[in-house]
Amino acid sequence: MKQYIEISVACQSEDMSDILTAYLADFPFESFDTETTAEGLVLKAYILAEGWSECREEALAVAEEYGKLLGETVIEDENWNAEWESTGFERVEIEDVMVIRAPHHAPAKEGVIDIVVAPQMSFGSGHHQTTRLMCRLIHALKPTGRVLDVGCGTGVLSLVALRCGAESADAIDIDIWSVESAKESARLNDLAERIEVIHGTVESIAGRRYSLVVANINRNIILADIAQYVDALEQGGVLLLSGFLAGDVEDITSVATAMGLTPAECLCEDEWRALKFVKGGSIN
Repeated sequence: MKQYIEISVACQSEDMSDILTAYLADFPFESFDTETTAEGLVLKAYILAEGWSECREEALAVAEEYGKLLGETVIEDENWNAEWESTGFERVEIEDVMVIRAPHHAPAKEGVIDIVVAPQMSFGSGHHQTTRLMCRLIHALKPTGRVLDVGCGTGVLSLVALRCGAESADAIDIDIWSVESAKESARLNDLAERIEVIHGTVESIAGRRYSLVVANINRNIILADIAQYVDALEQGGVLLLSGFLAGDVEDITSVATAMGLTPAECLCEDEWRALKFVKGGSIN
């Protein structure tokens, strides 16, 4: 049975929580959450126990630099969804056009895109700013053709793309728990036949081409893998990126433009950013 470590860190502000989340995302944490307690705003980060020992000292040093460490707790994976539901997971409404919800919530009203996810320790419940930013970009784009979702987590961005017009999606994640979560989310939305969920890295889709590539990961992974995202894009295709802060936009844009991408849009929510690029052709 898998065990997760939950670390709790008190943060002075929401901005500081965002910054700490971005730095901790460079370690193999699989999920983040925040809550308001007697200690103020508390960031909770979850990581597999087997990987925690390898980065514990460095990750705790980062946590102490940007907040006050409150403790570490061992969580059995079988308890995660029960805890997630019992603590009041709330449906997420995005600009009156989309709802991201749990299976136990009532369906969205008619005319609103209805997305059901089963997080199971995977990133992508819709509550994080970056997920909402990416959903807004996808909805505005109205994608067609084939979509690649890198670091898919629950598969929420693949589901949104399909509901907004895409024909099919390949969803990739290096974490097997995320792969299982994405498969379950696809089944819950009756979209399993249109999504291929792949356990692996972006190298797993070498040779395939897409009209849209989405990656909501973190700055370091984006900069390391962006050449492969560009290679996977069709001419005129769109790349949507998020998972980073305002201070990272310049570096990412510089690398993207050097690879022939044209900056098209930047969305903001708090300190988080999402970017849209086009590979050649005109910007729509």
